[in-house]
Amino acid sequence: MQQEVRPLMAVEIIEQLHRQFAILSGGRGEDGAPIITFPEFSGFKHIPDEDFLNVMTYLTSIPSVEAASIGFIVVIDRRRDKWSSVKASLTRIAVAFPGNLQLIFILRPSRFIQRTFTDIGIKY
Repeated sequence: MQQEVRPLMAVEIIEQLHRQFAILSGGRGEDGAPIITFPEFSGFKHIPDEDFLNVMTYLTSIPSVEAASIGFIVVIDRRRDKWSSVKASLTRIAVAFPGNLQLIFILRPSRFIQRTFTDIGIKY
């Protein structure tokens, strides 16, 4: 017996969507690529893998097949965090993202010490 595959519905994951750790705002890149934003969310690393995957699967299923085939643009806001958190976020997204990633923008940590390390790293 083959199991029927059906799309994930928002009502099934409403609690995870209300946490707003990822948002599909409706914005598009120049080529029509949908934009998914990961706003500053202090508990990002504590989101269960299943919840993360469910939200990603749902958000990537909303745009048309044509738009999704272009690839998704991801914006990650980690201005109030550390670089180690940025690396962990990137790894998690890369491993679990169910669509094609076209481009990733990172709003880098802006605390003084973090900014200094970043500026040094960019210069060399």
